[in-house]
Amino acid sequence: MKKQLVIKKEGVKKVEQRNNEISCDLVIIGSGPAGMTAAVYAARAGLETKILESTMPGGAILNTSEIDNFPGFVRVSGAELARNMQAQVESCGVETVYDEISNISLSDDTKTIVCADTTFKAKSIIIATGAGPRKIGCPNEEKFIGRGVHFCGLCDGAFYRSKDIVVVGGGNSALEEAVYLSPIAANVVIINNMPRFGGFTSLIEKVSALANVRILHNTTVEEILGGEKLVGIKTNAGEEISCAGVFVAIGRTPNTDFLRGTVELSNGGYVKIGKRQETGIAGVYAAGDVCEKNVRQIVTACADGAVAATHAAEYVKERANSIHNEKV
Repeated sequence: MKKQLVIKKEGVKKVEQRNNEISCDLVIIGSGPAGMTAAVYAARAGLETKILESTMPGGAILNTSEIDNFPGFVRVSGAELARNMQAQVESCGVETVYDEISNISLSDDTKTIVCADTTFKAKSIIIATGAGPRKIGCPNEEKFIGRGVHFCGLCDGAFYRSKDIVVVGGGNSALEEAVYLSPIAANVVIINNMPRFGGFTSLIEKVSALANVRILHNTTVEEILGGEKLVGIKTNAGEEISCAGVFVAIGRTPNTDFLRGTVELSNGGYVKIGKRQETGIAGVYAAGDVCEKNVRQIVTACADGAVAATHAAEYVKERANSIHNEKV
């Protein structure tokens, strides 16, 4: 987790901690939808809970301008949904501590998280640090993220009905995006930097049969075009392709570097979990996009958080009973 300057913004409660030690039942690392849902469930279960966050509450949803598939909201911005979730967390009495992890020890009964300004001693941990999409890395990409550049067709494809779009990538994720977006968009252009697709044959055949899909192999996006509004892309061949939206599907990177050597990770760096969101270490759970899983949506992240917190509460209470019985 890279050190970043944390700025207090409206709606965010910043907790100042300097060389402080905090002992509690549960520390949730990350305050995206999974982490904040876990906090609500943990607090309601009676656990003394802290959230550890390096930047701002909300996680990846802060980059989504509009969400129309989250229960209870016909349409809501990612920022608004994050504010609502954070307000609920605060109403449950859960503090969010803003700090950066420098060292973590999870093997003992008491889990220790050493940060720049704070050391946490916790009986249980929930890892909810999420996963970030790999970006193209071209000019103007950052400028248009959430306003024309997207990383999830299922989340944002509906906003481009009957419009021209570009899908970037050549693996299964990109092919699946193209299949999903084809009936929504007017036209889809797939930009693949390799000479051929790297996905399943069945998916390649399905994409190749789509009448409104154009495929460009050995091609890269060199620049995203537009002033206030995204209007297209420029390729390495110098071609300018008009479009209203760009969907990037070149992989994701889980935020797990700080965990290496502690919990078991998949080859892709995701946390391996069981049915209760548990890791291989007693008292350590994971929730949301950081986990090895098939579906990564806001609603599934929330579900993971609820499950993880429920079982973390059971673990903490069983541990307390065991210690009590030993003393008796």
